[in-house]
Amino acid sequence: MNWHMIISGLIVVVLKIVGTTLFLLYFPQIFGPSHESFSPTGSYGTVCPRRWDFHQGRCFFLSTFEMSWNKSKDYCETEESTLAIVNTPEKLKFLQDITAAEKYFIGLLYQNAEKRWYWINNSIFNGKYVNIPHFSRELCLPRMRPKISGFVLE
Repeated sequence: MNWHMIISGLIVVVLKIVGTTLFLLYFPQIFGPSHESFSPTGSYGTVCPRRWDFHQGRCFFLSTFEMSWNKSKDYCETEESTLAIVNTPEKLKFLQDITAAEKYFIGLLYQNAEKRWYWINNSIFNGKYVNIPHFSRELCLPRMRPKISGFVLE
């Protein structure tokens, strides 16, 4: 009998058992649903789902998926949330810090009939804290909006 073949076979079996065990133990922790697990925050009584960031009594989520503004808004609603409304300098600084150089959608939309920008909570955009670059008419059309990565839920 060839002992080298038997020992090699046993080593392969042991490695497969260890690998399968580690996979079964850690897979749910890595890819588990965010609704089932929560992480504590710095504020007593406030809990954010995993992968969400806490800031001033609110939880924020940065998506890793590219979607249109409308699909991003719809996704936020399925999470019982909204796209972020930037209404304080502190919130602006926080969002700039967590988004780094990436681009994300916020809850601002243009009402063409009134020629005004509104936040998704129907408050009028007053121009504070957010700089809106001048776009050509084509980019203002919903089907022509530029694609950017992710969005911020609040």
